[in-house]
Amino acid sequence: MKRFLLKKIDYVCLLLIFLYIPLFFYKLGQSSLVSWDEAWYAEIARNILRSGDIFNLTWSGEPYFDHPAGGFWFIALAFRLFGISEFWARFTPALAGLLSLGIIYLLGKELFGRVVGFASAIALPSSFWFLYRSRSGNLDIFLTLFFLLTLFLALKAAKNKKYLIPFSLSLSFLFLTKTLVPLTIIPPLFIIFWRSKSIALRNLVLPILIVVVLVGGWTFSQLQHKDFIDRYFQVGLPGMDAQSNLKANVLQAKVLLHNGVGKWFWLGIGSLAIGVLARQKRFLILAAFFVSFVTPFAFSQRSGIWHLIPLHPILILSFLGLLYVILEKIMGVFSRNKAWVALPIILLSIYISYPQIKRSWYEFINVNPYTSDEEVLAREAGNYPQKLFIASSDFRPAAVFYSGKNVPQMILGIKLPDMFKNKEEFLLIVQENDLAQPGISKDSYEILQKDRDKILLLKK
Repeated sequence: MKRFLLKKIDYVCLLLIFLYIPLFFYKLGQSSLVSWDEAWYAEIARNILRSGDIFNLTWSGEPYFDHPAGGFWFIALAFRLFGISEFWARFTPALAGLLSLGIIYLLGKELFGRVVGFASAIALPSSFWFLYRSRSGNLDIFLTLFFLLTLFLALKAAKNKKYLIPFSLSLSFLFLTKTLVPLTIIPPLFIIFWRSKSIALRNLVLPILIVVVLVGGWTFSQLQHKDFIDRYFQVGLPGMDAQSNLKANVLQAKVLLHNGVGKWFWLGIGSLAIGVLARQKRFLILAAFFVSFVTPFAFSQRSGIWHLIPLHPILILSFLGLLYVILEKIMGVFSRNKAWVALPIILLSIYISYPQIKRSWYEFINVNPYTSDEEVLAREAGNYPQKLFIASSDFRPAAVFYSGKNVPQMILGIKLPDMFKNKEEFLLIVQENDLAQPGISKDSYEILQKDRDKILLLKK
């Protein structure tokens, strides 16, 4: 009977979590895709459908191997099932964000109990950049989801070998989501599986085979590109330099993490430190992940606020978990009623989360629709047979996605007037004032459409 009631509580908690659906999907497709990286990634996913090749990714007629294929598979699947649009380009990242609430509930429950899991699920969407990136056609939330899922399944597998197969699948998709950064999960996995008595070597054969086939299959397929290895480390370790200013890099990461997660930052940092001093394995797991993940940023001058999103749920879990441990000890002296522990934790989670969620709602969810000039002009360019060029690489992905054309990279050093010496017809999206340069005759082109400060022209 008790087990039945506990399962009912799980279902109720998960149902309450899904009340957050509007945060992830309301007005999701009302604005144009941003070139970097939404339109870029959407075009790569669309090319998977065109070519049928799920391993060798392409963009604008060029091979793409900055990141593995896993995240693009999910976007391509949405395109295949529902069609190609802004909404469906953002749908699977938003779904991954919503599912992350369920996974952090399960992870918090496994580490500390249902109360911490539920309070953490309430809190996670209050992270500004977790929610913002969930509503964006990017890879960061896929990465965060598979970090959380892999940690949860590792904890289950360390106790019961039947979870090894799901664990290996989650680990494989983690490695297939982004470049190099998934390796930071190794230290916490080592702590989780250390001295596990439920797993024999023979139980590891199939899980290892799954990881080797999935991850190794993609890696092997990319070795045909001579620049693959160099690019893998260049993208995975952006701006890495052992001679860089460590203090400045750490301070930069601190500011970015604080701005991204809001009020949970100092609460989480302090809780990680105290939890480590307590020498409890559950806190050591969270601390190991935090240290392993953040260490590369001490050597990088090019940290992005989105790079640190996987640490947001770790900070939230650490604080609420420590609070639970402390309150359980204090309240245990006076009463055995767990409600006196659960109520303040859940109320505090709501108290901190509400103003941050409210701010996000008005800043980037319930906002007016926006159609970019790049979308308007590129869509029009798609109606003409001529080759399309753009005078700036800043919006090249949007030009490619919305025109449906391959848009060549502008050759460095080629000036705009030199392009008009070409005898062939071509389309060009350009800033209107750039056409005032000497050497560009008004008789040499026809304006097809204008939007804001850009125009689409046909060079005759």
